[in-house]
Amino acid sequence: MASFLNEGVLNNKSLLVLILDVTPMAWGERELRRKVSDQKRAASSKPSIGPARLSSDLLPAVVTFLLAYASLHRENCAIVIAVAGDETAVVYPRKGGPIPKASMVNMVNDPPEMSGTKIDARTLHDLIHLGVAELVFRATEKAEKVATSVNSDNNVHKPCDGAAIAAALSLALCCINRFVTSAMGGPVSSAELLLKRRDDEGVLSMIEGRTNDKSSDVSSSEHNIRAARGVPSSRILILQATEDRTKDYNALMNCTFAAIKNEILIDGCFFPVGTGKKETSTFLEQACDRTGGVFLAPTGQAQVEGALTEVLVAVFLPSNQARIQMNLPALSEVDFRARCFETGESVDIAFVCNQCLSIFKSKPVDRCLTCGERVSAPA
Repeated sequence: MASFLNEGVLNNKSLLVLILDVTPMAWGERELRRKVSDQKRAASSKPSIGPARLSSDLLPAVVTFLLAYASLHRENCAIVIAVAGDETAVVYPRKGGPIPKASMVNMVNDPPEMSGTKIDARTLHDLIHLGVAELVFRATEKAEKVATSVNSDNNVHKPCDGAAIAAALSLALCCINRFVTSAMGGPVSSAELLLKRRDDEGVLSMIEGRTNDKSSDVSSSEHNIRAARGVPSSRILILQATEDRTKDYNALMNCTFAAIKNEILIDGCFFPVGTGKKETSTFLEQACDRTGGVFLAPTGQAQVEGALTEVLVAVFLPSNQARIQMNLPALSEVDFRARCFETGESVDIAFVCNQCLSIFKSKPVDRCLTCGERVSAPA
């Protein structure tokens, strides 16, 4: 146990990318439900049972969680990406922020005078709140313009429900790649690793969980090189409040396969509204299951009165190595059934686009709803 603590936990710095879903429509609905529920329960002197509020529950919990994460290792680094509808933005660290030289490179190799200041409490709090406020304002303004256009022109497509989680996840992977490349002083023999890949190391083998000795050796060699150069291990935490976007499934799974290839864990926390029905994110469950991450959907009092902070710290704070010794929540069942990209319904027989492989319960009229490719009539 002593060896594990010394080598596996204390000496391993890490990079955490936190994706925060702040879609105004979703949190506005939660605010209304919370207000009505609290008024009814206050009349009976009962405590609140949620759902969580963005400003008073989620953001304070996120800031506290990141500060706790910073305390695990003085070299830990964090990046926060906010997503609201179709809008995504890196809110921490912020370009042109108050911390001098707060670039991605300096987060990896900071000068002596900035040692131990990679995550500053005041800066973290201010930048997250400022970035979220600006993103929410921009998303709300865009939604109002689109709504006006839809009302005036029936030919304008209505905006998609949910948030662009796939786009935010892609941005997170790009940030991690830039971070790792900066830490190593350049790419790690990407061409050589590609040449060594065998036919059974592609997407199908990832889905089925197949591995072979050679791929394990290559992965282990790359892992050892990164560890020797002091490159931090990476993981992504997604805090989602909106329903899945069916059209983003392909993009999300491609990001998941990229995360598997680069040994990046994806953790997921979904916030149910509290309608009484089973609420979850099937796509997020699949991403967590494939990468070996943790998925949780806290409900009721677990979302309010500071309980959300306890949930984040207790479940998602432990490092990749420490989790081996812990009894964390595990997914007993993950739904991998094919789903229609238009309706989200599970299907056994469906139409598949030959360009983007999107799945549809009914044959699209004229063009594919995902990639826009024209649907040709059968010969």
